[in-house]
Amino acid sequence: MEIIKLKPVEATGEILSFLEKRSLIRTCKATPRILRHRKEGCLVEKIYETSPKFGTHKLICVGMNSLEIRLNSHPDNEEFIVINTDAHKFKPLYLIIGLHKQEVLENKAKNKKLSAKDFLALRLKYNDPETSVFTMLKNTAHCEITLAGSKIPPVFFVTEPSKITMRCIDTHHYRLELYSAAKR
Repeated sequence: MEIIKLKPVEATGEILSFLEKRSLIRTCKATPRILRHRKEGCLVEKIYETSPKFGTHKLICVGMNSLEIRLNSHPDNEEFIVINTDAHKFKPLYLIIGLHKQEVLENKAKNKKLSAKDFLALRLKYNDPETSVFTMLKNTAHCEITLAGSKIPPVFFVTEPSKITMRCIDTHHYRLELYSAAKR
């Protein structure tokens, strides 16, 4: 048997680009369509979806240009991947997360007991090893938003079940606002 000795090299952007051009890997980069998106709202583009015979999930690229907090939840988990591999100058990305599951928040809203203490507004950081990849657990109320401005709307990635559904959270007569956005 002939031995082939392989010398390890550090993974670099150039090497990953080389592998991607050979159709061997796919890096997490915003799609051209997502980067061109400037309309208000959210644009989602599927990167891939696995074959059902292996158990399905999908990876999506999300361009977020919404200023309105509309809480939603999902019946299964999803992973957030907040990376910027191309060093784009994005507007800030905020994640509003309910500190109780959807049913508790809706009940508090219905009974006029909802307050700012029931939520956390996180400004997400790109490419941070501690905070850039996390799982949003099922039935957790959340919403992603940004601020007004002319920069590129923030982009992030989500891997989730291929047939996941979204449920809007009924906050009844409450409207949530980001404090810094309300001051303008």
